[in-house]
Amino acid sequence: MHYLSTRSAAVRADFRSVVLSGLAPDGGLFVPASLPVFSVQEIATWSWLPFEELAWRVIAPFVGESIAEDELRALLKACYQRFGHRAIAPLRQVDRNEWVLELFHGPTRSSKDFAAQLHARLASHFLEREGREALVLGATNGDTGLAAVAAFGECRRSRVVMLYPERGVPADRLAALQAAESERVRGYPLEGSFDDCQRLVSRLFAQWPSEHLAIGFNSSNWVGVLAQIVFYFHAALQLGGGQRPIGFSIPAASFAEVYAGYVAQKMGLPVNQIIVSTNRNDALHQFIHRNRYGTREASSTLSPAMDFSVFSNVERLVWELYDHDDQAVRGLMERLEATGELSIGNPQWLQARMLIDSYAVDDAQTEAEIVSLFRDTGLPMDPHTATGVLAARLYRRSVVTPMVTLGQIAPEKSATLLASLGAWPSPPPAPATPLAHARRYARTDLEGLRQALAGA
Repeated sequence: MHYLSTRSAAVRADFRSVVLSGLAPDGGLFVPASLPVFSVQEIATWSWLPFEELAWRVIAPFVGESIAEDELRALLKACYQRFGHRAIAPLRQVDRNEWVLELFHGPTRSSKDFAAQLHARLASHFLEREGREALVLGATNGDTGLAAVAAFGECRRSRVVMLYPERGVPADRLAALQAAESERVRGYPLEGSFDDCQRLVSRLFAQWPSEHLAIGFNSSNWVGVLAQIVFYFHAALQLGGGQRPIGFSIPAASFAEVYAGYVAQKMGLPVNQIIVSTNRNDALHQFIHRNRYGTREASSTLSPAMDFSVFSNVERLVWELYDHDDQAVRGLMERLEATGELSIGNPQWLQARMLIDSYAVDDAQTEAEIVSLFRDTGLPMDPHTATGVLAARLYRRSVVTPMVTLGQIAPEKSATLLASLGAWPSPPPAPATPLAHARRYARTDLEGLRQALAGA
């Protein structure tokens, strides 16, 4: 298995290089040159596999000969040892033929743990083998950074650096990020938005000196997608043995999950609908619904993990829709970076719409759905999951097809909101008070951050 850049087929890399990278050298994203395809009969034989064995079946073709089979199996088994549920990602029924896939049983109680745990172990494997050290760099608005710290904290050859917005990170996550700082973990608050943090991380990777190894922990790294392809197989096997059509509703806290679902379908899984749910920061909804993607200033909502508009994995989907035409992708992405706007060709957009739908949910609808779900099922749902459940109910194409919402964040992380709506059994403790931080960086202070990282 080898990998290409979305912006140049001439840029090639093996799996090891992809794991230990941020962006491709030309600024694009690494993608596999081809996808493994499984038959319906083969997928059906996986129905009773433990999660780590299923993960091996799905992930191994993307690894190729970069890691020996026994080492990869051991690595994957270790990935899920800190998850607090036997099923790793249990399904919870919320209505007739409607389910929530609980992805928040990892060490930091969010779906980000899947990618972080896998990435840290893969990176550690290669770094130990080569006797090298690396800086692990990324942007976070809370959960992604905490998952990276929890996972890479066990990788002794890496140091973690996080950029996060000064405002917009929930108080408890901000306090946890700052409390995690140590000799090997550093956080840098930015006087800007999460989107600004992501842009600055991309610029840092673009100018990173080649003699020093930097690894991206955001889903711009292919591992962030790879870990999530397993979700779709796991759910589909439980609700039809991998042979029955199935739909998914995805709260837009990342586009990696959406792209992973698209990839899972191309690999042979009978996914017949993907619904992307957004809050009023609806850049993805506008892209899917109207073919008008635009990056703009995000506003604060009840679902803060979705309060941004820069989704790096849109580039990977565009690469697929343009049939791997790297020059077309380069032109579109350069236009997006220059203008903040993107529209794709009508044939490509219609191709995407054959599978992908979208729905934007406002805060009032989110609150009403939380209350309704708790009243009818007794289950507390965080606001991100609630947007997905509502979008699934309103926009599903078939009531006879199982519809699964990805539950990305544990409900206790929104305990204050849920308690105020009567959907939490007792008043939560007061949120932790964020610690003071010595210096904040401007959204354009690339040189200041480069100097700080050099001394980190």
